[in-house]
Amino acid sequence: MNKLPGAMLGGDPFCDVFRALYDPGCFWKLTDPDYCLSVMSAAYDGGCRCFDYSFGAVQDIFLRLRESVPEKVTGAGNLTWLQGPKFEGRHLQHCRDRVLSTLVNGYLDTFAAALVRDTLREEAGMVFGYDMEASPYTDEEVAAIYLDEDVFCGRLDELNECDYALIGGTDADWLFTLGRQDIIERMAVIVRQREKKPLLICHYASLVLPAADRCGLDVDGYLAPVNKSWSWITPEKGRAAVKNAAKPVIAFMAFACGGLKNNICEAAMFLQRELGVAGILYGTTKPRNAFESAKQIIELFGS
Repeated sequence: MNKLPGAMLGGDPFCDVFRALYDPGCFWKLTDPDYCLSVMSAAYDGGCRCFDYSFGAVQDIFLRLRESVPEKVTGAGNLTWLQGPKFEGRHLQHCRDRVLSTLVNGYLDTFAAALVRDTLREEAGMVFGYDMEASPYTDEEVAAIYLDEDVFCGRLDELNECDYALIGGTDADWLFTLGRQDIIERMAVIVRQREKKPLLICHYASLVLPAADRCGLDVDGYLAPVNKSWSWITPEKGRAAVKNAAKPVIAFMAFACGGLKNNICEAAMFLQRELGVAGILYGTTKPRNAFESAKQIIELFGS
């Protein structure tokens, strides 16, 4: 299996859907493609050679970078925004209240269900927030979830300049937990047919990575949120899942807690030496940070 990128710059700060989740002080700058290109270019100067993006407009900025630099750079197309899993014609991501209610009321173990319902629903609402009055799906309804392959292929067409294709995301969290990993397996098959390299990305590291290992998911590696202080669904189980994964793992949100971003080298070293991660996907809104972070990550992991 080929080595995964040691450093990958995240493209979410540069896109309309996710930009507001990042640095408010740079919000307007991040609407300027030239400024976004300056951040990518700084990451390149620091040694980063792989760039993640979720939408065609950000891929266009990546292509400008690719045309302007002497060394090869690769794109990692993140397909996971409205990528095709549906229930009764609606994107599964638009059914989150019912999906999470289903997980809490029968698919998560007692401890995890209580943690999501009583704590994570409020503290990590972007990932775990849901309406507690929503009715859970029946077993028959879970079985009726399907992949709209035209939508999935459309996402691949939109991000067709990528080398890696990131599949799953929130859909992976839900589908693996619901026992419908067959949908993610089908995504991986389609990506291979398009001669791209599939990578599984998820948030529920402690649940999804072991399940992906058990089913022998045909991907080149995993991306999971983990750092020295934190992971989901619990830090201990999340870190164990990353450490024991059968395939190489790229960590994201690697500097997200406490003062970790103030000592990137130490935080990255922990992930490499204690958990054996293969690389780090990092996000930033400023050229200087893009350069410095890339340089420190590459010194540990290589490009």
